[in-house]
Amino acid sequence: MEGPPLQVPKMPRTPNSTKARHLLLVVLISAAVIAPAMVVGIPSNRDLYSHFRLALPFYDAFRTGDFYPGWLAESNSGYGDASFRFYPPGFHQLIAGLRLISGNWYLATLLVFTLLSVLGSLGVYFWAREFISSRNAVWASVFYAIAPYHLNQLYQAFLLPEYAGAAVLPFLFVFVERVCRRRSPRDIGLAVSYVVLVFTHLPLTVNASIAMAVYAVVRLERDNKLSTLARLVLAIVLGLAASASYWTTMATELKWIRADNIEPEPSVNYRLNFLLSTFSPENLNVWWMNILLLSSLAMFWPALGYFWSSGLAAKSEFSVAAIRGLKATTVVLVLTLFMATPLSLPVWNLLPVLQATQFPWRWLLITSVVASVLLAAAIPSWEHALRIGRRKLVLVAAGTMAISLAFSIAHTVREAQWLTRPEFEQILKELRGSQGSPQWWPVWVKEPIREMNLPVKAGDRELKVTSWFPEFRMFELGPGSAAEARIRTFFYPHWKAEANGQSLAVRPDSDGALVISVPVNAVSVSLKFEEPVRVWVARAIGLVGWILIGLLLVIKSGLKR
Repeated sequence: MEGPPLQVPKMPRTPNSTKARHLLLVVLISAAVIAPAMVVGIPSNRDLYSHFRLALPFYDAFRTGDFYPGWLAESNSGYGDASFRFYPPGFHQLIAGLRLISGNWYLATLLVFTLLSVLGSLGVYFWAREFISSRNAVWASVFYAIAPYHLNQLYQAFLLPEYAGAAVLPFLFVFVERVCRRRSPRDIGLAVSYVVLVFTHLPLTVNASIAMAVYAVVRLERDNKLSTLARLVLAIVLGLAASASYWTTMATELKWIRADNIEPEPSVNYRLNFLLSTFSPENLNVWWMNILLLSSLAMFWPALGYFWSSGLAAKSEFSVAAIRGLKATTVVLVLTLFMATPLSLPVWNLLPVLQATQFPWRWLLITSVVASVLLAAAIPSWEHALRIGRRKLVLVAAGTMAISLAFSIAHTVREAQWLTRPEFEQILKELRGSQGSPQWWPVWVKEPIREMNLPVKAGDRELKVTSWFPEFRMFELGPGSAAEARIRTFFYPHWKAEANGQSLAVRPDSDGALVISVPVNAVSVSLKFEEPVRVWVARAIGLVGWILIGLLLVIKSGLKR
């Protein structure tokens, strides 16, 4: 671009009434993105079954006062599995809670979609507002709401926990930016956001942690690096402490489930999921993600206007903090594209924690967030180009963005697989007791798994089941020769059996079912899923973490008075 220098005045103080209008606009537009689901039905693919297979028993547990069950008892025809202990519970707790409030699953699901879309857009608005005018920050939220990958999460891939994480992600950058600017140890927003993300989606937590670290390193001010870094570390430590009840169990018990250790699924191998690594439709994941990458580039390349402008010198019109923030945002954008492509393979090979995220193309989510902010920051440059007669270039930019949006509407949204309310409710009925993902099966499980018509089998001994709850069962056996009872439950080390106050030996059967050694005389057996001491210690640490966060909030509020 050529012409007179671009004048970007420092942001005037926006009246509160204008901010309120802008916030309302963000809410309305981001809610409108969910309109197709409200009108046509719930978008669906196979991941719907996985997510609601967990959400349904969470709802059952909520009704009994158990807000974090440890064993998914109803799956796999009653054998159960350990998925509750490994899959972050946040999304399933959210939708189960809204089910309690709304009275039905269909409405609760639409409410969750709307809430997550609105929160994500608000997060982008607040982050962009740190650098640019409130008006342009609204545009940043709009760009994020319609970003190709973000729409794909909901309408095609049905990556609901990741979609929930996408609502939390922008707030991490908001609070990192604020800590870097204010260096306040009492700004607890970063800690809370990090806790929520850990409880929501673990792969995104890994990617976001890397992106935040890079953002913070670039963003740190030279004279206050150590003090600001200490405050950032404190926030993350508090976040890890408050979420300890989840990640400590996941980390210590990972060796007890199959995951990808037994019959690994090739399609989730990170080496096969880099963007641009193949253009063959045989690898459907990468083929489709390459298309989303092209669509994202078509939407976001005009962000370069911020750097191309002949008014580069006019960047000094922005505050120094805004320039640093936008610079850090740019570096994160480059990082995301690097990490999503084969160029970063050596990094992935060195870091097992990255490999566990499985899909390098997941980085497109963070690309969408940072690119939305940069595109909004470039708006003054394009307005300047229009004023000086560069209409053709402006039309090209607007045209590619329109093409990207049209592609999302025509393919990502319109071609979604829709479920009407009756179809959706019927699927939920069929989910109970259905087979869960073998990744969550204990390592002792071997196929084929023997079918059992009764919850307990002990030869020809008389059986009476007196209690049968997800984590506590009682049954009575009459006298007989069979010295073992086979339970329709997968073996897991936390199952403890007792009779007459004495512990009974338990072991896995050849297919992984739980077998209890029982006396040959008549006996009453209790079977309990008993959490180890470390789980209670982790919960205590989590409580302490939340108390500290609360104290910091109280102290901050007190100082403001």
